[in-house]
Amino acid sequence: MALETLVVAVGPNDDSRTEELTTAILDIAGPVGASVVLLHVFTERAYEDGIDEAGFPDDNEPSPTELAARLEAIDTVAAELETADVSYEIRGAIGVEGETIIQETDAADGDLLFLSGRKRSPTGKAVFGSTAHRIMMNASCPVLFVREDIYSAENE
Repeated sequence: MALETLVVAVGPNDDSRTEELTTAILDIAGPVGASVVLLHVFTERAYEDGIDEAGFPDDNEPSPTELAARLEAIDTVAAELETADVSYEIRGAIGVEGETIIQETDAADGDLLFLSGRKRSPTGKAVFGSTAHRIMMNASCPVLFVREDIYSAENE
């Protein structure tokens, strides 16, 4: 299987995980010359809140992609990809997070999907569910899960 397109689902709380995420992307994309799709999925409410926070006028509503390009985590990863001369594009979408990530990965003809997240206890997964787990079980391509650094200052 050739790796031509890597889809990276960048979540709303990934600001603290961009280093791990970027390292994983560059370790794979660089050697194989793959292009990267940086994807952010907004809920309807998050999209509306993002428009309000960004200060767009009511008559000039941005596309989800334009709004996604303003996110700090996407900006950070994009800057690292540019520095490493890895081609990328930014995509934004509105929908149910897990389902929309899978749909957008398929639309981009993704060969590998990157997800990031935090460690969660089995009880936490049972009570709150796990979007990452649902994506891993239903994605049409392999999924690489990049976990938050387990060697943080808290654990030292």
